Order: sequence, then structure tokens, then C-alpha cells
Amino acid sequence: MCPRPPNIANGLHSGQSLDRFPHGVTVHYSCQDGYAPVGNVSISCTEAGMWSWPLPRCEAIGCKIPEVQNGKVYKLQSTYRAGETLHFDCDAGYAAEDSYEAQCQPGGIWDPPAFRLPVAVQPCRKPPEIPNGNHSGRGKAFFTMGMSVIYTCDPGYYLVGNDIVFCKASGNWSQPSPRCEEVTCPRPPNIANGLHSGQSLDRFPHGVTVHYSCQDGYAPVGNVSISCTEAGMWSWPLPRCEAIGCEMPEVQNGKVYKLQSTYRAGETLHFDCDAGYAAEDSYEAQCQPGGTWHPGAWYKLISSPSIMELGLGRFIEMTLILLLQH
Repeated sequence: MCPRPPNIANGLHSGQSLDRFPHGVTVHYSCQDGYAPVGNVSISCTEAGMWSWPLPRCEAIGCKIPEVQNGKVYKLQSTYRAGETLHFDCDAGYAAEDSYEAQCQPGGIWDPPAFRLPVAVQPCRKPPEIPNGNHSGRGKAFFTMGMSVIYTCDPGYYLVGNDIVFCKASGNWSQPSPRCEEVTCPRPPNIANGLHSGQSLDRFPHGVTVHYSCQDGYAPVGNVSISCTEAGMWSWPLPRCEAIGCEMPEVQNGKVYKLQSTYRAGETLHFDCDAGYAAEDSYEAQCQPGGTWHPGAWYKLISSPSIMELGLGRFIEMTLILLLQH
């Protein structure tokens, strides 16, 4: 009994589906596309429980001697092994489309395959026009092999592809040609307590402007609009919506501690009353967005007559009435 047959590079054997390999069994080897077997193509299991030797091997199929028209090959060989590189040149008036060398690939093909056919050098026509763009060849009458032109796009557009194209020996321009696509911006950013005019739009091309507005009780700070720039980004900085503050309060029969000319939304004001007066509820008020105070009636002070003015009897009577009410 022999172990499983050994694998070989770039090849397969016929025993892949078998589990046992008794004495006398033979397996055959084959090679992948582009490779050819070298040596015996089969091995057998011997009485000693070992496979016969040597193993076959798969060797890359080489390339045949090239047929070169209108040119010559340097260091010409009768055959070329896979991986070998061939260098060639063209006769006067002819040129290769791309490279002046080719490499032998497994399977006996050359890369690039068109090197065998040097072509007569032809001038190129005027470079192709592209929508929303231009090229540097305007004003020139002739374009010969090796000359290049540079493409650019109109404002509001950006270039996709190579910006340089070359005149090839065949009289064609290198491909593919570039193209110009419109610059667009992403959706405008939202701001706290505000809205923008682009909510219903799907596209925002270069040059478009959106305007911001603020919710009730808030006022815009900074520019109220932004524009989509040539770089596909929104102009900066963004506006912001700031809560409208409160004006300095008018206080009668009392005083405000640390009085300010204006108060921002959220700031708290503390006050006290003159002798004989009191606040309705609290002795503080908070500035609300929109410029209103809370509580709104904090500044309405009520008269509070003293005990001497009422007389002791009247004071006791009022106290009893208040106790009975509660």
C-alpha cells in the first residue's frame, strides 16, 4: 500500500478521488493550461510501498521566435522561456504603439501581443473635445507621435481620468479620454434652533446658495447664507442662532443686585424691595429666549402697611381672619 501520490506544481493527478493505493496501481499526471509535462506522465505503486521515481513536472510553455515586420529584435533566440523579456526596435518611419519590449507569458503568448506589428508613424488629428472642458492644444495645427495635450475643466466641474493624452504612432490619441463632471456639495449642515432653505432640494451644484433662518426667540449671528464652492464644500463659517436676551428691567420701589444693561437668555436676576413693599412671588426672575422675563409679574410690587399704621387691634383682627381662611 502506498501513501497518497505527491502533488506537483501547476499539475494534477488522476488519484484525487481514491482513498487506497495498493501495489501496482498507476496514477497519471496532467498540467494546467499554459504548461506542458516534462518526463514520465505517470507513476506506479511499487512492492516496497513507495511510488516510482522520478516525478513528472509541469513546465511553462515558452514562446516561439517572433515575426517582426519593419523592425528588428535584439539578441534574437529560437525560443523564449516564460518570463523572458524581448527587446526590439523599429525601422525609420515606424514605431511601436506602446512599449519597445514584450514578455513571454506561460502558454506561449507575448505581452503586449501587438509588438510584432510596428506601424508607420502617422500624425494625430486634433485632440477630441470634451463637454464643459478645454485642452492645451488649441491653436496648433499638427500633432505628431509623442506630443501631448493637457485637459482642464470649466469652473464648477472637475476632471475624471488622466488629464494628459498622448499622440500615438498609429495617429490615435491615447485612451480613454478624460471627462468633466459637475462639482456638487453634500447636504447643507443643520444648525441648532434654525432651518435652511435647501430642505426640499436633492442636488447642490457649485454656486448654489442656501439661506438660514432662526426659530422664534432666536436671532442669527454671522452670515445668514452659505454657498457651494468650486471645491465641493460649503463656505465657512456657518451662521448660528443665539437666543434673544432681555433688556435692563425697570424696577419701582425696589433694587436689582448687580444690575446689567442686557441679560442673556438663561441668566437670573436677583432683586429686593424697598421698606413697606414686597414681591408677588419670588425675588428672582430668569431671562427667557425671546427677551421675556419669567415670572413676568416679578416687578409688580405690592404695598405692605406697617403695624403702627394699622393699629394693634386692626392687626390682630387681620391675623385672625388669615388664620381662619387657612
